Amino acid sequence: MKQYIWISLALSLLIACKPNTNSHGHDHGGHSHETDTHAAHDEEDHSTMSLTLYNENTELFVEFPKLMLDHVSNFTTHLTNLETYKPYTEGSVKVVLMVAGKGYSNTVNSPARDGIFTPSLMPKKAGSATLVFEVNSKYGKEKFVAKNIPVYKDHEEADNAADQESDNEISFLKEQAWKIDFATAEVKNSNFQNIIKTTGTLQPAVNMEKQVVAKTSGVVHFSSTDIVAGKTVNKNTSLFMITGKGLAGDNLSTLYTEAKLELEKAKAEFDRASTLRKDKIVTEKTFLEAKAAYENAQVKFNSINKNYNDSGLSILSPVNGFVCDVYVNEGQYVEKGTVLAKVDQGSKLMLKADVYQKHLKELPNIKSANFKLPYRNKVFSTEELNGKMIAYGKDIHEDDYTTPLFFELDLTPELYSGSFVEVYLKSEHTKNVLHIEKSAVLEDQGLKYVFVQTGGESFEKRFITIGADNGREVEILKGLQAGERVVTEGAYFVKLASLAGSLPAHSHEH
Repeated sequence: MKQYIWISLALSLLIACKPNTNSHGHDHGGHSHETDTHAAHDEEDHSTMSLTLYNENTELFVEFPKLMLDHVSNFTTHLTNLETYKPYTEGSVKVVLMVAGKGYSNTVNSPARDGIFTPSLMPKKAGSATLVFEVNSKYGKEKFVAKNIPVYKDHEEADNAADQESDNEISFLKEQAWKIDFATAEVKNSNFQNIIKTTGTLQPAVNMEKQVVAKTSGVVHFSSTDIVAGKTVNKNTSLFMITGKGLAGDNLSTLYTEAKLELEKAKAEFDRASTLRKDKIVTEKTFLEAKAAYENAQVKFNSINKNYNDSGLSILSPVNGFVCDVYVNEGQYVEKGTVLAKVDQGSKLMLKADVYQKHLKELPNIKSANFKLPYRNKVFSTEELNGKMIAYGKDIHEDDYTTPLFFELDLTPELYSGSFVEVYLKSEHTKNVLHIEKSAVLEDQGLKYVFVQTGGESFEKRFITIGADNGREVEILKGLQAGERVVTEGAYFVKLASLAGSLPAHSHEH
């Protein structure tokens, strides 16, 4: 129900911003672009022209009334940084019109509002013109050129010029796109690696997990109340205490006392043998036996005395890392050698991918992979995590007829050992194909489609056929051409705008 209400509100907002298809242009933020009565007449009686120009970093979208001799035209110029898809908030824009060997220009030194600059000029010659936009901002100096722009002699010639319109056009304004997470990207024809799609798991890397073992038999007590899975610990941090208090027989206290007395006795015998040896009263054999007994007693005592106090024997973390498993409970009796817990050094993970028989011949060609968690859209790359392929199996598992392939990679806070993952193994074999980001692709009753940007504020729904999928990008078999631009982020909002387009149009300002 909440989702339905949210979608209804979003549709209402989009409807309110829908351009009036009966008007010939639109006002940006209430700013008047009328320089004189000629300009007012143009905007009321003539449809606008629009241009969308790109460089590597910027999109320039400009709307203006049809250019006519001796009539002022206002150029409503939208500037968008393509890396962030946010508007330019400062800078200057100079528009230059070259027609019949004559040049006319005008410069504005700041935006009328964020992202929108409004230079204007009056052509004095009719004919085919070249428009140049020179932008100077914090992003540097940029130049955009558009050729074969008509400058009409009068209203009659302008009115007779055919206007190209599309019934399938979806309007999504710059002011809407600037307020959300939005992005477009060019469809490119380039190398695309062969992909093997499978599943796998994240596992602890070899030698990353260390077991914490009981050094003696006794009753376990936790050193603090927060010794739980996930706790970060430093090397030599006390995790447990093992005590023999209350236990009959060979408890820890008894063993400690016995080892101490044995050491004192052995030391006395060794000291005596050392003295008598000087006077040659004892044989060399007797001296060496006393020495060996003393050293053995010392080792035995030190093994108990180390980390021992009145409370018992302290069991320490062997490495820096985090507790990943605890296997005992408070007050539990354990035998010497029992595994009490496991500490992960937390710097490496292992990605294990399960490869089916039909792909076994490709195993030698696989050097990297993409993978994603089922509950997240983010796709991870073994290359970005300093991963390397370390081994693959040489036999087939009987239970599922797969063989494992292993990558070692850096651990990040977003990844957890034991997670199930979708894996896209990337072969070294590549092919030159058309491909786009996977985030651009939407689905309608099993059919895949994208929104193609046909102009600065206009889009078209285009059904496509996809091929290989590497988790981040998909191969395009049909429906797109190189050089076209598609919406890669925020496509759902364009979809809402397309639904609003089927409802009665409202006048709008933006």
